[in-house]
Amino acid sequence: MNQNKALNNLSIRWVVALKEEAEIILDEYNMNFDPEFTLFQVFRNFAKTRWLVLSGIGRHNSAAATTYLYIISNASRSTSWINLGIAGSGKGHYGDLCLVNKISNNGSSNTYPATIPNVTFDKMKLFTSDVPVVNYTLHELIDMEGSAFYDVTNKISGRELICLIKVISDGPDNSIKDLNKLKIIELIKSNITNIKTIVSYYENLSVDEYKITNKPKIFSQILSQWHFTVSQKYKLNNLIRRINTLTKDEEIIELIKDCKNSRSVIITLERKILNTEVDWSLV
Repeated sequence: MNQNKALNNLSIRWVVALKEEAEIILDEYNMNFDPEFTLFQVFRNFAKTRWLVLSGIGRHNSAAATTYLYIISNASRSTSWINLGIAGSGKGHYGDLCLVNKISNNGSSNTYPATIPNVTFDKMKLFTSDVPVVNYTLHELIDMEGSAFYDVTNKISGRELICLIKVISDGPDNSIKDLNKLKIIELIKSNITNIKTIVSYYENLSVDEYKITNKPKIFSQILSQWHFTVSQKYKLNNLIRRINTLTKDEEIIELIKDCKNSRSVIITLERKILNTEVDWSLV
């Protein structure tokens, strides 16, 4: 797949509470306001591969805006979802960028978003409150939208395709009362390089997930018997493409029928490819 075609296959959706939080993102990814949609302010790029909705503050607004964006943008199971915003913190430092690896609120049990592996970004627990919180001692991160965003996107996309990015804006030494529009814009702008690194990861995941759709019958047959993560499905797809040149579908099914889990399936197929001798004179 060439680069232009891959770009057309990526699918990214942003849910952001405030225009100040979104401003640098809109500029960076060439997303413009679309007056066609009136329930929330919606922005998109020309190719309609990147969309952003301004939800406003609060869990109910975030849930409604996320659902609205899902419907109007024709998002699919291969779409990556990103929630970006400022957050209070009792642990980090002003201006630090953090990825969320655990979410809670007053009315629900904990949920655990997947995060980028092998990165140096801080990963923290997020508490989503219905009211502003100024007692920072009990929570690593505090916002007013994150849990609702995750609850909705977890129903419409794989958890590996969901990302919550928070930039610390207030805490014990930085009063929330001192925040203003210019400071919020600068907080996001100062982290744009790291944000772009994170977004690139989720763009690639989206493209990989897209490649997995509409696969041969055997691919769907295997997926129906074992649970595969997004990265495992991409690896499985590559293995099936390679092994199909050597082995019939029926033989593949027979080979993996006793596998206990997805990891075992992948290991078995890798060994099959490794141990199969190809007569290159017949290729």
